[in-house]
This record gives sequence, structure tokens and C-alpha cells, in this order.
Amino acid sequence: MKWRAINAIAVASSLFLMTVVGGCGRKPAEKTPVPVKVAAVELNTASTEAKYSATIIPRTEVELAFKVGGYVDALRKVRGVDGKMRDIQEGDRITVGSALARVRQSDYQVKFNEAQSQASEARSGVTVSKAQYEEAVSGIASSKAQLVEAEAAYLKAKLDFDRAENLLASHSMTKADYDSAKAQYDMSNAKVAAARSQVQVIQAKADSAKANIDVIQARSQSAQAIVQETQIPLHDTELKSPLNGVVLQKSVEKGTLVSTGDKAFVVADTSSVKAVFGVADVALADMTLGSKLSVESESMPGKEFEGQITSVFPAADSKNRSFNVEVTIANPDYLLRPNMIVSLRVVTKQATVAQPVVPLNAVIKSKSNPNGYAVIVLSEEGGRQRARLRDVKLGESFGNAVAVAEGLKQGDRVITTGGTMVNDGDEVKVIP
Repeated sequence: MKWRAINAIAVASSLFLMTVVGGCGRKPAEKTPVPVKVAAVELNTASTEAKYSATIIPRTEVELAFKVGGYVDALRKVRGVDGKMRDIQEGDRITVGSALARVRQSDYQVKFNEAQSQASEARSGVTVSKAQYEEAVSGIASSKAQLVEAEAAYLKAKLDFDRAENLLASHSMTKADYDSAKAQYDMSNAKVAAARSQVQVIQAKADSAKANIDVIQARSQSAQAIVQETQIPLHDTELKSPLNGVVLQKSVEKGTLVSTGDKAFVVADTSSVKAVFGVADVALADMTLGSKLSVESESMPGKEFEGQITSVFPAADSKNRSFNVEVTIANPDYLLRPNMIVSLRVVTKQATVAQPVVPLNAVIKSKSNPNGYAVIVLSEEGGRQRARLRDVKLGESFGNAVAVAEGLKQGDRVITTGGTMVNDGDEVKVIP
């Protein structure tokens, strides 16, 4: 038993040592090469003309979003190539003011109808109050006429009564005639008091009716304002085109539940388009506003368009340090479409001398010189491809490329895509 225990310990110790030795000899995992794209440094040829690649964008592009929420229950109908009506889709032409989509109106229609009903009731109340006021005013005139008549009768009865008192005192009138005159006087006095009371009552009714008119009119105005408020979202259930153009993007279908602000369409006016491209600062002198340029597209061989420089951005792009230039091109036949790539020829100020050039997207800011530039060069080291950061001095630009006065030679390969993912000395893998 003792020898078995010793043998077990020896075997365990051997396994432990093998594990330790094996672990110590294991190499750390190698870093995966970073995929990049490269371009060879070439020499430009002497020329008085620079060629640029540009991207076509619409003259005007608008995102259309719903101002109210709900279920989309209708889309604009257009006639398809088969002659049948179908829902609007990308590529369809549209006109200004045309309804492209509609949210279900029933919920908003109910609120609008309720507001209209309340406004109508308020208007009726104003009419009734005005009629009551007019009736009260008419009653005041009639009551005042009755008061005048009662006061005239009172004056006559008072004179008769005063005369009757004198005649009775002189024993020239019988007691019965005196009592009759006194009764007439008392009755006329009571009629005057009643007429005056009637005038006051009707005047109070008129004042109340007038005050009621002001209250109901204010209520009517408030109800009318609510009508207008509920009418706005009812009208906003329809999404209308603000321009003549084409549908570039459609994000809704019939039955889609949308919320306020949800994008439904992207529409654009492409009756004229813009070609946008970037140039280095040394080429800005060649970009004169109003200059006419020749524009071509590989998709239309032999077809040439005429454009005009209409904008040169005042600041360089923060990433590639190039200045964007816009060339406006008439497009009456809609041959040029958004995001197409076209080429432009720009006459330069003077002929250029042949020197190494690299694509603009290969140039980055220097890490050692804040005012300088650099490129990442592909280097073959011990059978591996590595990225090496190299400071360069830039020269003139040639379309989408820029000359390198110092730091590169013809045949060097520079990284154009993926440079932001590598550091100096990293292993890379070139991809097509």
C-alpha cells in the first residue's frame, strides 16, 4: 500500500510538471490582421485640366412626417405599367399638394363634429338672448308709454280731488261726489306706482338679457376656437407633397400605425440636380462661382451635361480636409438620378508637372505635426504586411487625388480604406 501511494504521488507530480512546462511553452494568441484597401502611388501627367468624381443629389429633398398619429387607411393611387391602379411607391412622380397618405379620420372627425355641435348650440343661445333683449327693450317702451298715460291720469285726478276738497269745505259738493273724486285720485296714484314698478322690472330684464348676451357670445367664441383647433388635426390626417418631384423613399403601408413625427416619405425635386465633390485647398482657386463645367456619366456614354458651380463650402470637411463644391445641372428629362456618380472636368490655372499623387481619402492628419499630413504606407516585413505611418508634404490637387511633394515615390502602396482601424506597425491584410 505504501509503495502504491508513493507511485501515485510521483505520477501526479509528473503530470503537474508536464502541464506547467506545456503552459510555459505556449505562445500568446496572435492579433488578427486588419483588412484594408490600398492604392499604388502614381505619377500624374502634365495637364491643364483636372477630373473629379462627384455624387448627384436632388435640388431639394424633403422628409415628410405625420403631424398626427393613427392607422394609415389610405395611400395615393397611381396607374401601374399593367394599367391597373396601385398604391404609390418609390420612383413615382408627384405634384405639389397631392395627398400621398392619410391617417384614419374617424377619431378626429368625432371631436370636430362635437366641437361644431357645441359651437352651433352657443350660436343659438346668442340668438335667443338677443331676441329676449329686444323683447325686453320693446316692453320698456310700452311700459314707459303706460307710465306717461298713468301720470297724466294722476294729474287730472289730483286736480279734481283738490277742487273737490275746496268745494266740500265750502259745502258746495256732496260727500258722495267728494268720495268719488278721492277714489279716482287714489286709483290713479296706484296706477302710476304700478307703471313705474313695471318699467323697473322690464328694465332689469333688459339689463339681464344684455349681460347674458355678452356671456353667451364669449362662450360662442370659445366654442368656435375649439372648432378651429379640432379642424387642424383633422386636416393634418392627410400628408401632402410640398413640391413637384419624385418619391425617393416610402416607409409606410396601409394599416401601419404611426405616431406624431414618424417619417412616411422622402420626396425630391430633381428637375435640376447638384453634383457634389471635394477638392483640396490648393485647388480652390480653380473653383470660381458661375464657372461652367462639363459633366459625364458612365451610364450614358457620349451624353454630356453642362453644369455651373453654384456653391463652394467655406470650411473644409473635418475628416478628409477637403472643401465641398456644388455644381448645379439642369435635368429636364430626369436622366440624372440621386446618388449617381458622374465625372467633371475643371480647367486648372496652369499646367502641372508630373509628380506622385495619392487619393484624397488616403491622407490623414499627422500625429507628430498638428499642421501637417500623413499617409499609411503598406510595408513588407519578414513576409508580413504591416502599416507604417509616414509624414508627407502635399502639393496641388488633381480631381480626387492630391500630389505629394515629399515622402512618397511612385510604386509605394498607401492605405485608402481601413486606415482609421490600424496603428503604426499593425499587421494588415489587403482586400480587393
